[in-house]
Amino acid sequence: MLLLAQQARRASGEERLRLASDFNGLLADVVAEGAGRAEADAFHRLLEGGTLEGLVDADGRTCRAATVESLLALGFPYALEVRPEDLDHLKTTPVLGTQLAPPRGGPFPALAVGLGALAAQVLLTVTGLVEPGGLLILQGLLSLLSLALLTVASVGSPLYRGALALLTVVSGVGLWMLLVPDVPAGWVAGLGGLVAAFLAALRKS
Repeated sequence: MLLLAQQARRASGEERLRLASDFNGLLADVVAEGAGRAEADAFHRLLEGGTLEGLVDADGRTCRAATVESLLALGFPYALEVRPEDLDHLKTTPVLGTQLAPPRGGPFPALAVGLGALAAQVLLTVTGLVEPGGLLILQGLLSLLSLALLTVASVGSPLYRGALALLTVVSGVGLWMLLVPDVPAGWVAGLGGLVAAFLAALRKS
């Protein structure tokens, strides 16, 4: 790994990109084969020595980020040894093909999905397909409260994160109700709430 990284550092242009891609591929192979202490130490030496600085593969993935991911993939206790600055680099590096764009419209896509799911749940209750109950009513009220807070709170604020967590938990409980006999199941509101929470989590502003 060190030799390949050094070769990539000395190369330029397409050759540099190719060698960086080969390096990232080698990391994946090492982890897949079952790595341990020796491999974790090698990853640390690569990260701490600055050998990987400026190396980016053909897909735009930095070799530093790929090495941090490999170290995390080794699990306990090696994942706990990752330096904070390397974690920060990984968080700020986009993953090709997996980065999700935030939905347009600010809070309204999440609000529309959440309210639509609650309306459908009410319709099921009114038509008698789902028996009304205290837990079902509580689920609806907490979901409404969460959606309201997600609409008015600033993204990333403690209030926003708290509302997002509340909506996720309440929606998960709504789905869980399906498994409990003789308890009204708020699965429609639960499923819609989880989708709304996902959309809210993607918001950037």
